[in-house]
Amino acid sequence: MAPPPPPPLTDDVIGEILLRLPSGDPASLFRASLVCKLWRGLLSDRAFLHRYRAFHRTPPVLGFFHDDLDGAHFVPLAGARSSIADPEVYWCPLDCRHGHVLFNNLETPGLVVWDPITGDRQHLRQPMNQFGEEYEFSTAAVLCASHGCDHLECRGGPYLVVFAGTDDFDYGHGLDDDDEEFCVVRASVYSSETGAWSKEVLADLGPITSGCEVMGSSLLARDMIYFTLEEGERILEYDLVRHVLSVIDSPISAGNMILIKAEDGGGLGIAEVNEDRLQLWRWKIGPWHNGHWQRGRVIKLGMMISIATGNPSGSLDLVGFAEGTGSIFVRAEDGMFIIELKPDRVRKVAKRGDLRIIHPFASFYTPGTN
Repeated sequence: MAPPPPPPLTDDVIGEILLRLPSGDPASLFRASLVCKLWRGLLSDRAFLHRYRAFHRTPPVLGFFHDDLDGAHFVPLAGARSSIADPEVYWCPLDCRHGHVLFNNLETPGLVVWDPITGDRQHLRQPMNQFGEEYEFSTAAVLCASHGCDHLECRGGPYLVVFAGTDDFDYGHGLDDDDEEFCVVRASVYSSETGAWSKEVLADLGPITSGCEVMGSSLLARDMIYFTLEEGERILEYDLVRHVLSVIDSPISAGNMILIKAEDGGGLGIAEVNEDRLQLWRWKIGPWHNGHWQRGRVIKLGMMISIATGNPSGSLDLVGFAEGTGSIFVRAEDGMFIIELKPDRVRKVAKRGDLRIIHPFASFYTPGTN
């Protein structure tokens, strides 16, 4: 006598199964929605999507934006197939955070805040310098402005744009060396809720080398936005609460480094590559509010990198950091790789290895519902 058939799965059990589909592969959610109407209904239900994001907690990195000779592009990570389109060719990516991407509009001077999932965009007129002209060097960052937001589904909510730009060099200091001039940096914040820029604050950078990349990518750590200066020789700090600008000297010379979140609490950190070793640093604030750099752990990439790249003698360059996942993007000769700090491992995520700066994009994405 044949055993009786197992009882059918209840909606609750099916929901628990679907919760565990990998968030980093949106295609798996799409395939599951094709099984039957019941599954499609569950996967498109707002309550289920909220549970799904709360269950996985960390938005997955779907890919990265970069600027090429023929315009801006989006490169999906291996295994994270999505239908995110390339941005407009005349947009130059500046930053990615909390479901938004920030671009410099090269066709019409200004900034663009874009949601690549929904296609929503907003054009902003960027601040001008004291002479009513564009800053010679500038950078910017975008972040969610919702108080207490867990950033799991802050799409469509208010946001802030932090803009920083350097004024014209040389204010009559009479310098003989053309390579080193004095500079002042000014910063202001745009609020999507007020539709206006805040009053500018400034910091004197003193002597600055104008021949290198003056201002670079950003990091959000606690209530601070940080930008690299002079290819990492110094770091610009903007306090989002007190609206104060300050400058921090880097512990390393300019070169192969990126800003990261420190492992002991999520403050300001730095990662640098020296041969086959990844050195981590953290910025420590003392009891008298004086800061100093402290060496963190050293990760010996060695065999781990050589196996992943297939080229043990190839050079490695740090090109990006995904804040929410603690993942460092590394460029090698034969592709793009991610170093995951917890656990320590390396995996190849893209074929292209000729990119200098990338902007990782992390977001929950459910095809057919976004």
